[in-house]
Amino acid sequence: MTSTKRKHTTIAQNDLDHENPIINGKKNLDRLKKLKGKSKSKIVDVPTLSHGPGDVSNTFQRYRSKTRSKTDAKSNIFQLPDEIILTILPYLNKASLVAFIQTCRKYRAIGYHPNLWRRIDLSYKRIGSEQLNSLLQRGTVTLKLNQSTIEESNFTYIEPSALCHLDLTAAIISTDLLLNLLRSCTSLCKLSLESVPLNYKIVKKIVANVQLDTLNLAMCTGITFECCRLITNKLLSLRSLNIAWTELSSQSIQYICETIPRCIENLNISGHRYNLTDDCMQTLVHRAFRLHFLDISDSVVISDQSIIALRQHSRLLEHLSASRCYLLSPSALITLKSLPAFTALDIFGTLAQLPLQQLRNELGTRIHLNMFPLSNIARPTTGIQRTSLWGLRTRS
Repeated sequence: MTSTKRKHTTIAQNDLDHENPIINGKKNLDRLKKLKGKSKSKIVDVPTLSHGPGDVSNTFQRYRSKTRSKTDAKSNIFQLPDEIILTILPYLNKASLVAFIQTCRKYRAIGYHPNLWRRIDLSYKRIGSEQLNSLLQRGTVTLKLNQSTIEESNFTYIEPSALCHLDLTAAIISTDLLLNLLRSCTSLCKLSLESVPLNYKIVKKIVANVQLDTLNLAMCTGITFECCRLITNKLLSLRSLNIAWTELSSQSIQYICETIPRCIENLNISGHRYNLTDDCMQTLVHRAFRLHFLDISDSVVISDQSIIALRQHSRLLEHLSASRCYLLSPSALITLKSLPAFTALDIFGTLAQLPLQQLRNELGTRIHLNMFPLSNIARPTTGIQRTSLWGLRTRS
């Protein structure tokens, strides 16, 4: 009988404790302390002591843990969609991009996306043929190798690439490796091989890109008459051509003037001294009537007859460079202002100071005199734009 009463008394006491806000609040506070280490950032509603039996205005109070949960930055970046990562990666330079793709296999697959390697600048660098082939297989379209050294290794075969713009100005590269590189290119639109030794086989691979519109061969050696025949007969879409100081024979110069594509707009044929004559100039302007920029500097046998032929047939001419053409007279040069589009004339070292000043006064302010000492025809980089390639940015 006594045990039954104690049992009912204990149950009744537990019921009273459950209804008592003071005892209930202490129990919940103890429970909150136990859960503090498990869910630190979780918000918990805990009942607290009331002012009176009927007062429930502040029965519940909201608690927030003082320490926030630490987030794993690495796992958050890893969980980003590939599209978001590809949006971020173009803002990295190529050195940081290479470090990124060495992190894991997933980032390596993302980092090899062709859009990230479309334009590459490796000027003044030393690169092996195997590294060059690996780079081209990533989808590179614009490649700048100005004054770079390309070393030939046991791996000499270069797979077909998607190159459209290639700058090898003053690059150190063997003839066999250059031939192999050009063999892999079938979509070239602009090419610069300035100061690079050439031969018939290399030129034959160049003209295989029939869509080529810009070709810079300034100061190249090894260009024969057969090479000139290939260039003028195959490259029918050529608009800009630079063959300055290439030591061409008089026969080659005459053939180029007779067969140059009619769509040519920019031509640099300077530095041929006695091989470029008035007869060649008359043949040239009759055929290339769309010329906008023409450079015939250092052609010492050019006379006023060539200027007259230019005025009669080259109505679209904008810029003429005739520096060190000593047989030209001021009276013939003044007649060029009758051309409607003519805006610039460069005749460095052609006239003395007094005749030059008189010519400046006659030409007026519309025509700029001796403003451009160097020719920009078909050259990939001009002026201070060292990080661009034919107007396309190559460096991040």
